[in-house]
Parts: sequence; structure tokens; C-alpha cells
Amino acid sequence: MSSVSSSDAELSRARRQTINRITETIREMSVVMTVLNLRAGEQVGLRDVEMKALDVLMRDGAMSAKALGQRLGMHPATMTGILDKLEKGGWVARERDPDDRRVVLIQPVRERVGEIVRLFAGMNNVSISMLDKYDADQLDTILDFLSNVVDLARSASTAWDREA
Repeated sequence: MSSVSSSDAELSRARRQTINRITETIREMSVVMTVLNLRAGEQVGLRDVEMKALDVLMRDGAMSAKALGQRLGMHPATMTGILDKLEKGGWVARERDPDDRRVVLIQPVRERVGEIVRLFAGMNNVSISMLDKYDADQLDTILDFLSNVVDLARSASTAWDREA
């Protein structure tokens, strides 16, 4: 009986160690991705938060400054400054919403954001090659895991907003 308990304890310890390695890897991934984003931003003269704003606009499409600020967790005045710089640099354009003329939408300028897409092309190609080694079920598991990590981080971030 003690060998079963010992085996169970060993499995439990190994599981905790694996979970710790996963959480440490998530934290390291965050650091490495931030450094990558900073270095890419240096190539085009943008700060990290400006790169993140463009990334959101490139993936999600045009949105109001308020919606973008909420998505990035930015104060409206800070968001205005960021958008002013991006507009001055030709990265974004402010356009009236055709469905509601009172709303101004922030639209990424395709020609300019193409510079950023080209910066990350190598990384994207390597990522696709890496993911090609997983079967469909494994890819579903990876997607589920990463989606849950994003949801947990988003939830933790908004919890701070509610406490403030």
C-alpha cells in the first residue's frame, strides 16, 4: 500500500513541478514577447504601447478611441496622446463612422502597418512551421490552453479596475 502512496506522491510532485514550469514559461514568454515588441518598435520609431495599439487595430479593425483605450486599459487622455502620435506618423487615420457620424473611428493605415507586418514575417513563418508538427487535436488543446491564459489575464486585469 505504501508503494501506491509513494507513487501517488511522486506523481503529484511531478505534476506540481510541471505546472510550475508551465507558469514560469508563461511568464518568460511574456518577457520575451515584450522585448521582441520593443525591438520591433525601435525599428519603426514606436513605443511598446503604440505597437500594441496598432496590433489591436490590425487584428480587430477600426474602432473608437474609447474602445481602443478600454481594450488597452489606457486612460482616455493617454490614449489621445498615443493616437495623436500615431496619426502624425501616418500609422492611423481618424474617420467618421459611416453608421454614426458622431463617432470617430481609428483606422490603421495599411501601407504603414505593412512595415510592421514585414518585421514579424520571419517570426510568423517560424511559428507556423513549429505548429505544423502538431496534429489537429494537439492544436485544439494548445488553442484552448492559450485562450484560457488570455482570459485569465484579462480577468485579473479587469479585477484591478474594479478595485480602483
